[in-house]
Amino acid sequence: MSINYPPDFVARFYDLIYKKVRTGVDLDYYMKKILETDGPVLELGVGTGRIFMKALKNGADIYGIDISPSMVEKLKEKLDRKYHKRVFIQDAANMSFDRKFDLIIAPFRVFSHITKVREQIAILDKIHEYLNDNGKLIFDLYIPNLKLLSEGMRNYMDFDGEYEPGKRIKRFTSVKSDLVNQLSYVNMKFVWEEAQKEIAKDWNFQMRFYFRFELEHLIRQSKLKLINIFGDFDENELNSDSKEFIVICQKLKD
Repeated sequence: MSINYPPDFVARFYDLIYKKVRTGVDLDYYMKKILETDGPVLELGVGTGRIFMKALKNGADIYGIDISPSMVEKLKEKLDRKYHKRVFIQDAANMSFDRKFDLIIAPFRVFSHITKVREQIAILDKIHEYLNDNGKLIFDLYIPNLKLLSEGMRNYMDFDGEYEPGKRIKRFTSVKSDLVNQLSYVNMKFVWEEAQKEIAKDWNFQMRFYFRFELEHLIRQSKLKLINIFGDFDENELNSDSKEFIVICQKLKD
């Protein structure tokens, strides 16, 4: 699959950065959905366990996959060894399990990293394969900001904080978008202090942006049934002020 997955230095600082910039946005929503589920749950793009760890601590029967070895390794460092069998390095389009799930979640823009339509549908159909009857898929995407897509972003500092006492890390994000092909080219520059030196490293990747009716048609091409697309994590209806797509699909019983 055509994903430029995070290098090791991204995994190293992931928890610190996203605790500040993301956890307050979506964690409570996904935790509520997970804890309302009686059967097993699968998280696609489990990363370093931002959601997974809290769900596990709250008694959820949860499993996780990620395509990035460094992210999974970082998660396993935080887990008791008996839970290592719950996380796997796998590609969602080719995932393989000996069980099915009542809920599959793909939080924090996982589908934005799937840039090709055939791969999007392959993943949706693989999800259908591993959902129990009446099981649900929930994922989120950002609603495109047309002004930002047109003008782009250059060296915006979206994080500045200490990763160890007296040692700081900053992250600068630049974005340039291809409106025709619905791709944003993202550069994240990480700059941190270590051994009395400044280190700077870049992560470059692509993100696909989606529009509402495109999403509806995409789900219809898969084997899943679209239940709803909400406009925020409070599940309010989509409107002109919405910033999020919250997509809920279901595997209907045959």
